[in-house]
Amino acid sequence: MTTRQLKKFFEEHNFNVHLFKEDGEQLGEIEMWTNGGVDMNILLQPFTAKEFIDYVNNFDVDEEVDLYRQDEGYRAVFRISQSLTDFTDYLDFLENVVIELENL
Repeated sequence: MTTRQLKKFFEEHNFNVHLFKEDGEQLGEIEMWTNGGVDMNILLQPFTAKEFIDYVNNFDVDEEVDLYRQDEGYRAVFRISQSLTDFTDYLDFLENVVIELENL
């Protein structure tokens, strides 16, 4: 899949896509928000479908909840159960995107 095709695929799934090169390598940052409004930025280095799939396969809901709950402002808005639901739903969304990507 070309860079242009992958960018278009992510944009069709409502990601914001920012492409840039570093040391001659095509990189990309894709941005999405959880249903609860948490801004999630994924750096794909390199900008490939495999890199995205690896990110999703290694996404740990508990780790994300722990990370965000360190912020006092976040804790004031989200109860633990809300955080778990929000990041679980986000992971479900990402997994569905992977399924579509793998079926191209």
